[in-house]
Amino acid sequence: MPFEFEDLQRLYDEELEHNPKAYGNLPAFLDKVEDLYVEEKRKDGFEGDMGQSWRSWSGQNFEKLAFHILSKFIDEAGLPLALIQGATLRNIQTDETFSRVKRNVVIDYGPQGFHVPETDIVVYDPSNASVKAIISCNATIRERMMKSIFWKFKLRSCPITRHIKEFFITLDEDGTLVSDGPNPLKAFALNNLDVAYVLCEDLVEQHNLRRFERITDDLQ
Repeated sequence: MPFEFEDLQRLYDEELEHNPKAYGNLPAFLDKVEDLYVEEKRKDGFEGDMGQSWRSWSGQNFEKLAFHILSKFIDEAGLPLALIQGATLRNIQTDETFSRVKRNVVIDYGPQGFHVPETDIVVYDPSNASVKAIISCNATIRERMMKSIFWKFKLRSCPITRHIKEFFITLDEDGTLVSDGPNPLKAFALNNLDVAYVLCEDLVEQHNLRRFERITDDLQ
């Protein structure tokens, strides 16, 4: 059977039972999942580039896993907030609550219409549909950083959306954010994103470079 996101979520929840802070060392957890993924693909007779297959699959499902983890954080912290995936929000037309959320985050492009920022997760208050933050998720910050910064500045350009935070959740697989010494990409990211959250253990926190569990403090 193909390896699905439900398998990844189940494995994470099982890991969480043994280690309540499993999110703090997600790269190690995903290394174990990769072994299971490769085993299943081989059983299915897959003959292509296994490394490329895993990178593609894990990249597509990292956003869903971050959504799942963040949902648990919000529930445990008792925050009066809810989440919706950006792609889902962009396609919603008839749901009243989500339509209001959508109106509170769209960017006005004049003759080109109104558009929801290209983001992975939208955090909102279900009591009034106000949007608190948009979140991009990626295994490395390099691939999505410029797009996230672009949307941050578009949100800042309108009084209605100026308060919305732009967060970035990453595994930092290429070591951009955990690196020591001068790093132009790190400097650019930390001076233009509101907060970048890293799911790893060896992170030296700075004012807007934080461990993932700190996101509930920031949302408060």
